[in-house]
Amino acid sequence: MSGTGKQDVNWPVLAALVAAALLLVLGLLMARYEDEIYTAQQERDVGEQAQILAASITAAVSFDDEGAAQEYVRALTVNPQLRAAGVYGQRGTLIAHFARSGALPATAPEPGTQIAGGSMTITVPVNQDGHAIGAVILRADTESLQRRVTRYAGLILLVTMGALVIAVLSLSQAALIRRARQLTEVNTRLQVEMGERQKTEDALRQSQKMEAIGQLSGGIAHDFNNLIMIAKGNLRLLQRKLGTTMPNAAHHITQADEALDRATSLTQRVLAFSRRQPLSPQPVRLSELIAGIGELLRHSVGERTTIQTSLDAQWWTLCDVNQMENVILNLAINARDAMPGGGTLVIATRDAALSHAPADVTDFTPGDYVLVSLRDSGEGMSEDVRRRALDPFFTTKPQGKGTGLGLSMAFGFVRQSNGHLAIESAPGAGTTIAIYMPRYRESES
Repeated sequence: MSGTGKQDVNWPVLAALVAAALLLVLGLLMARYEDEIYTAQQERDVGEQAQILAASITAAVSFDDEGAAQEYVRALTVNPQLRAAGVYGQRGTLIAHFARSGALPATAPEPGTQIAGGSMTITVPVNQDGHAIGAVILRADTESLQRRVTRYAGLILLVTMGALVIAVLSLSQAALIRRARQLTEVNTRLQVEMGERQKTEDALRQSQKMEAIGQLSGGIAHDFNNLIMIAKGNLRLLQRKLGTTMPNAAHHITQADEALDRATSLTQRVLAFSRRQPLSPQPVRLSELIAGIGELLRHSVGERTTIQTSLDAQWWTLCDVNQMENVILNLAINARDAMPGGGTLVIATRDAALSHAPADVTDFTPGDYVLVSLRDSGEGMSEDVRRRALDPFFTTKPQGKGTGLGLSMAFGFVRQSNGHLAIESAPGAGTTIAIYMPRYRESES
């Protein structure tokens, strides 16, 4: 007490209390601000992962491939902050998921972000050609338990030891950086896997398309060929009956019969593409086969095309010799047509022990193959033309100059012979067509 009867104010204590109160308020404001920043960052990170997942599983949802979808979902389990992830198919039902806690909705919720009870749930649509065909849902904690304990401990220590609070915040920031790096690594791996998956899915779609077209065209060609045989038989009967009484009719009958022969040849090409033509496979060395038709090749491509050969393959393979000769000849003529001003055609063979599939080749079994390649110095193909080059009846030649069956027939024969055919081309870089035929060991002695 002072002499005036008033209680003395303990200014140092008051200053400490005010400072403590200010530190506490500042700490609360900082905690609130940091919480908002962290939640926003979490929402962005989780949203980016949801977008990446939605983009990578488009093909899986389109084909209802639950196995592929589950592989993508399983890759997200490396992120400890994700509590659950799910993929909804075209019917809105859950086709792939994992959940560390809590169940996911049985049907796809509306796209958007929901934050409640310390967790956030983000739903994004899976789009194809501008239309939603499914949905992806990710659930994550808005704040980890470790960070929550650290933050509240920091608030307590902030009142008494401001320096310690700064140290705690620094440690927390370091943890955030480490988690951000982990998320970046996960996102990078997902992007790489997404690119590889996209290539595989493109090749699979092409293979499935060719298989479907082959089945359809093969059935049509088979039935059409039967009709041609009936028509040719009736023409012969008509020629016998009218040959003596109507001599002029013989000319028209002959023309009709020649047209049916051309139609028969066309159906045989379609059957070759659909892998339904009868074959007579026998052991052969492709280097010797190509050398044997060298003069025919030079005559077929003409003087403006120079043929260079590098026939190094020694292994045997099993195929129909006549059909293989036709394939090599047709591919050489295609190369000639791709070089209207003349150029060079390089035909090479070599033995190859392959441990992985060549580019754009599906259903490939690693092993020993005999490789035949034909490389021209022509104009090359655009990527769209290259992808469609094996489709039957697709041609870039003017109307009446090609049927569009040459490459598809070659592809069908090679696949029917258990081989593979690949096309490598780019505008201005020429075209290389590679044929991989399995090695036939029984003929080596």
